[in-house]
Amino acid sequence: MARTVLHVDFDYFFAQCEELRTPEIKNRPVVVCVFSGRTEDSGVVSTANYVARKYGVKSGIPIRLAKSRLADAKDALFLPLDTEYYKQVSEKGMSVIRNNVDLFEHVGIDECFADVSVRTGGDFAAAESLAHRIKDEVRTHTQISCSVGVAPNKMLAKVASDFRKPNGLTAVRPEDAEKFVAALDVDKIPGIGPKTRDRLAKLGLKTAGDLAAFDLYRLVDEFGKKIATYMHNAAKGVDDEPVEGSEGEHKQIMRIVTLKQDATVASEMYGDLEEICRSVHESTGKKSLAFKSVGIILILNNLETITRSRTLKAHAGGLDVLHSTARAILDEAVTGGMKIRRLGIRVSDFQDSGGQNTLFDFMQR
Repeated sequence: MARTVLHVDFDYFFAQCEELRTPEIKNRPVVVCVFSGRTEDSGVVSTANYVARKYGVKSGIPIRLAKSRLADAKDALFLPLDTEYYKQVSEKGMSVIRNNVDLFEHVGIDECFADVSVRTGGDFAAAESLAHRIKDEVRTHTQISCSVGVAPNKMLAKVASDFRKPNGLTAVRPEDAEKFVAALDVDKIPGIGPKTRDRLAKLGLKTAGDLAAFDLYRLVDEFGKKIATYMHNAAKGVDDEPVEGSEGEHKQIMRIVTLKQDATVASEMYGDLEEICRSVHESTGKKSLAFKSVGIILILNNLETITRSRTLKAHAGGLDVLHSTARAILDEAVTGGMKIRRLGIRVSDFQDSGGQNTLFDFMQR
């Protein structure tokens, strides 16, 4: 199963939040600033919308410089940060993403990584479809647009998310990874800033392709082993860093299988359902976990994903409980006209069972 990672980046986030709050400013240059308080113009630009960026206004430049570049734009707005408001919008969007992925890594107020390898079975077409759905759901719940990169690792996903902004989606398949990276300027690789870019340029290395072909031992002499190895691998599209979910957050056990042929009714999947339940139950048993939430995942032949779940009255650990609950959910979820390609089971909301029967197991008997 191929590893499949998403990087989701909320577009020009602070300025977009301000446009959301006051829609009539959307077509004006909007600049969100960190004011130092010393003078009216002291401080730096945090974020600018795309109207302001056409004038050369970007993050990190002094407010005074931004105002000079927007001198001919009489309707430009310079607004202070409203962090609490931005957090509220961010939390709504992140919650949508968290509910649609296997592993969720919160990077900042406006970006995150997600691993969807299990949910998509390593199928990049399914991952692209899921990324489109996440974009649509984030827009529905927050009215905020985001850009998404889909790739076999975190580094590539982050590069890809920046490829077609705003409101973009770029997928880099494993077989295309090295070619995709090779044409990029070296400073497009995460972690390579202006100083490192200039040092690489002195070695004649301007593109990632140049860097990938360069002698690793010479790089080590110049930058040290750790940095040189990272840059050399990244230039080839290689990155093994896992998506790190927060401790205690979004823990679940999931199994998804591809059906031998598309199913149109629930009964055609009963055999597969039982096998998946046995596999999930074996995993929970090994970890001495009791579960309270049981869900099913249906991936249709058009790659649409449908999820349904049920919360039990108390934590359970038995195979019978898992199977009967999953089958009941499946029977309710399958409707006429569906053509189901993949079937999955997910359990979550765990507690340590310590190998003992739970109250709900006894209730079922």
